[in-house]
Amino acid sequence: MRNGRDFTKVFDPKGRLIAVLNFNNMVPVSDAVITPADLRIREGDDKPTRSYKMLMRNQVDWCNAHAVEISRKASKLYHIATERPDEFRALVRRCCDFRRLEDVLASYTAEGE
Repeated sequence: MRNGRDFTKVFDPKGRLIAVLNFNNMVPVSDAVITPADLRIREGDDKPTRSYKMLMRNQVDWCNAHAVEISRKASKLYHIATERPDEFRALVRRCCDFRRLEDVLASYTAEGE
């Protein structure tokens, strides 16, 4: 499958596919619930943990290197889904209801205050 309006492939430095970004499944998140992940490889880490941390670091590095492209694509899809759904029905059907998710987040953050 090739990249589309709601889908982007993520590759490691060797060009291997390591993840995909499904923009149609994006959800709003409050900064208050984000927890940083420690991806430093430590001496006591076993092999699966080391491999997982390397995978995650490669994914983060790729996302940081493509941040502008990711943001542009996410914004464009959001605009299509919220402002022009009748023109792009097939695409919008694959998307989360972004406005509803924003309302749920707003009520969640209002309760936590």
